[in-house]
Amino acid sequence: MIWKEENWIPGVLSKDQLRKLVEGEFLLYTKTGIELEDSSDHSSLDLHLSDEGYEMIKGSIKPMGDEYKTFYNNRKLAKPLKPEENGEFLLEHNKTYLFKLKESLLPLKDSMIFAQATAKSSIGRLDVVARLIVDGMHAYEYMIPTKISSGRMFLEITPITFNIKVKEGVSLSQIRFFIDEPSKSIISSSSISEIVLRGDKHNDGTLAINLENEIVGGLEVAAFSAIGVNGGNKDYLPVWGKEHSDSTMYWKCIASENIQGKNRFTIEPNEFYILRSKERISLPKGVAVYCQAMDETLGEMRIHYAGFAHPFFGMDRDDDKEGTPLIFEVRGHNVQVNLTHGEKLARLVFYRMSEDCQEPPKKDEVQEQKIYNNQELTLSKFFKAWPQKLNRNVENKVTEIKI
Repeated sequence: MIWKEENWIPGVLSKDQLRKLVEGEFLLYTKTGIELEDSSDHSSLDLHLSDEGYEMIKGSIKPMGDEYKTFYNNRKLAKPLKPEENGEFLLEHNKTYLFKLKESLLPLKDSMIFAQATAKSSIGRLDVVARLIVDGMHAYEYMIPTKISSGRMFLEITPITFNIKVKEGVSLSQIRFFIDEPSKSIISSSSISEIVLRGDKHNDGTLAINLENEIVGGLEVAAFSAIGVNGGNKDYLPVWGKEHSDSTMYWKCIASENIQGKNRFTIEPNEFYILRSKERISLPKGVAVYCQAMDETLGEMRIHYAGFAHPFFGMDRDDDKEGTPLIFEVRGHNVQVNLTHGEKLARLVFYRMSEDCQEPPKKDEVQEQKIYNNQELTLSKFFKAWPQKLNRNVENKVTEIKI
C-alpha cells in the first residue's frame, strides 16, 4: 500500500497524498469523469452527486452498520426521484433526500486510512444539512477501515430554510482522509492557539461570537437573517455556480444592540442566521482545522458545523488583514436566545498534516478558496455581492438605493 511504501506518518493527507490515493485506486475517483485538481483543497476532496436519488418518505434514517440499500430499496421508506427534463432534481425544504455519490472507497479491512466529512461551507450557509453515509458505518460523516463494507457512499440532504435544486456532478460535501485514527493527529489547543489564532482569543481552542457591527451597503450589520420559504421565497435555488441569486431578496441585514456597554443580539425561534467568529484564524502549511459546535452550552438554538479550514486559510489576504474569521450558521429553536459579544459558540480541533502542504502560485488558487480566505461576514457564494447603498425598513429587509 502506498502509505506503507512511502512511510506516511499519522495526520491529515495533503493534496499530493490524496492524488496518490486516487492513482492507487483506494479512492475510486478517476472513474467519475471529474478532474481531481478541480475538486481538491489542501486537506480534502469534494464528493459529487450521481443521478440516483431518493426521497426518504418517512424521514431521515441513521446509518446502522448495514448496507444502506436496505433502506432506500424499501418502498415504505423511500421512493426514487425523477429529474426534470433538464436533469435537475427539485428538493423541497423540510424533506430529506438521499443521493448515491459518484465516488466510492476500496473496502480494505486492514487499511490505515480513516476519513471524516462535512458539508461544504457554501451549503451550510444555505441552511442545508448534508451528511455523508458510508456503507458499514454506524454514524454519519466518518469512515473507519475495520467497519467498511461495500465502499459505497451516499449523501443525505435536508434543506431547511430554502427549496433547492441539484443535479448530477454537483458537490455539497467534502471528505478528509487521515493516516491512523484522527485522534492520533490532534494537536493540543493550548500549544497551537497562540500560533493559529489572531486578535483577542482564548487558548482553549474555542471560538466566540463577534457581534460588533460592520458596514454593509452603508448600514451597520452584525448578522444576516434568511428569508426562506416561510417568508415567501418558494423558488428553488441552484446549488452550483456562483453569484446567481439576489442577496436583498433572500436575506435581512440586522444590527446588534448595545446594552450597558455590551453588544447583544437576539436569535428568534425558527429563524436562520449568518454570524462570524471574534477570533481570526491563520493556518500554517502543516495544520488543518475542524470546527464543531459546543452542543452542551447552546441551549435553545442549533449551530451548524463551520466545517473544515485548510492549511493557508487566513494567510495572504488581499486586504492584508491578519487572519480570517469563521462563519457561524445558527438556527433558533423554540424560544428566543440573547447572545453577548464574546460568548463562546464553537470549539476548534487542530490536526497535524501527514506532510506539509505545498502552497500553489496565487494565479492557480481556486476562486472559491480565494472568496472564503478573504471573507468577513459573508453569505454563501451563490448570492450576489451586496449593493453599495442599502436602505433598511423596520423589519430589517433591505432594498438597493440607486446611485
